[in-house]
Amino acid sequence: MTAQVADGALAPLVFTLVVPCPPARAFDYFTRDIGRWWPLAGHSVGQDEAVGVAFEQGVGGRLQETLRDGSTRLWGHVTTWVPGRKLSFSWHPGRDTASAQSVEVSFETHAGGTKVTLTHGGWEALGTDAPAKRHQYQQGWPTVFEEAFGAYARRPS
Repeated sequence: MTAQVADGALAPLVFTLVVPCPPARAFDYFTRDIGRWWPLAGHSVGQDEAVGVAFEQGVGGRLQETLRDGSTRLWGHVTTWVPGRKLSFSWHPGRDTASAQSVEVSFETHAGGTKVTLTHGGWEALGTDAPAKRHQYQQGWPTVFEEAFGAYARRPS
C-alpha cells in the first residue's frame, strides 16, 4: 500500500526518534559522525567496496561515500545547514541528479533530549520507479536512521 497525498503525489516518509543528548550534539552525530554509524555494507552504492561516507559542511556541501580505491560516489548536496536545528540535502545515491529526492532532518529540544525527525520526499523525480523506490526506503530508513543512528546517538559518551 502506497500513501498518497490529495493531488496523487506520493507522500513523504517520516521517521522520528528521541535521543538523549542536546540538539547541537545530535546534529553533530548525524553530520560529522555519519561515517561512524551509517551501515555501509548494506546501504551504499559501493557495498563491500565502501569504506566511508561524509558530509561537507554548509550549504552546497557534498554528501558522498568513499570506496576502497579512493574514488567517491555522490549521494547528494546540502541545501540547508543550520547546526543544532535543521539539515536538508538532495538525495540521489549513485544516480543522476535529475532523479534527486529531498531529505530533511530536524532537531528539536525534547524532554528526553532531542527529537530528531527525518522526512524523505520528492518521489516524483523517480518517475514510474517512484512507488517501488519509496517502498524500499520505507523498509531501509528504519535500519539506517532508527537503528544505526539511534544506537550511535544513545551510546554512552
